[in-house]
Amino acid sequence: MASSQFSKKEIFLSYITILRLFNGIVAGFAAAFGVVLSIPDDVGSFEPLPMILVVIAAMLVSSQAMIFNDIADREEDAINAPHRPLPTGKISVKTAWIYGIIVACLALGVALTIDILFNLYGLSVATAILFGGLLDLYDFKLKKMGFWGNVSIGMCVLALFIYGSLQTYLIYGGAFAWLPIVVGACAASGNVGREIIKGLPDIEGDREAGVRTLAVKYGKKKTAVFAHLFLLGLVAGALVALIYGGVIQGQLYIPSYIIGFCVGGVAIFLSIAILFNQKPKWAYTTKEILLWVFLAFLLVFIVDKIVALALGR
Repeated sequence: MASSQFSKKEIFLSYITILRLFNGIVAGFAAAFGVVLSIPDDVGSFEPLPMILVVIAAMLVSSQAMIFNDIADREEDAINAPHRPLPTGKISVKTAWIYGIIVACLALGVALTIDILFNLYGLSVATAILFGGLLDLYDFKLKKMGFWGNVSIGMCVLALFIYGSLQTYLIYGGAFAWLPIVVGACAASGNVGREIIKGLPDIEGDREAGVRTLAVKYGKKKTAVFAHLFLLGLVAGALVALIYGGVIQGQLYIPSYIIGFCVGGVAIFLSIAILFNQKPKWAYTTKEILLWVFLAFLLVFIVDKIVALALGR
């Protein structure tokens, strides 16, 4: 279908939707979590610019990967998601390639700016290349490996938390903060669970394309058990952050506790519910809610820490 058959508004919106910005926002705040939670309590004043630039860079790296993902998945999407920009013809494959390369270059430009402004010795550029490269490798190669492709996404998530801690350590000095990395490892586990769940509604298209997801190999019931176990890692990360960061170190305000435990409760519910319902609609709903769970939990700690620094706690 030619793009000329669509209105300018439809085509413009397709350039926005192909970026899947919400995924990028979550990625950005994962790195911001590592940045903010690693700032020493006696730092004196908080400089927001590094965190803002990190969020933008992570969003751009994630967005370029989303574009290349649609390019790589265009045949499966013709079956599983025919409404997306490439199957509908709103964006051509050639244009998508150009668009993805431009966004990737912008990501590297922001990463380079961070390194120059804050003397980070190429840390941001190296992380952007590693993070983006692994995501792109997943799009074109690792995804077909099923579970190990899911694990590669988890590694990308962990890399964001590690980067955040390293950036703060290089800028502010002091003791290296390990808590964000421990939480990041648990978040990586939760993301692997989410990736496993994503395979449930796409069994038909994935089988046709030769993508060996757990759902294709083992069926829905066993796949749900795998997803449940990895989602428990996410719950563990929430408990570590709330108990160690809050109770032991006394770094959380009461509203943050309440919200944090509520968000953790939603994660527990989703991890159990998937064992009893693997229908495509629920699987899709679960993976979408999990993104909101990730974002909400990250924001609780980020906002709490910034407020604490502003009040001189």
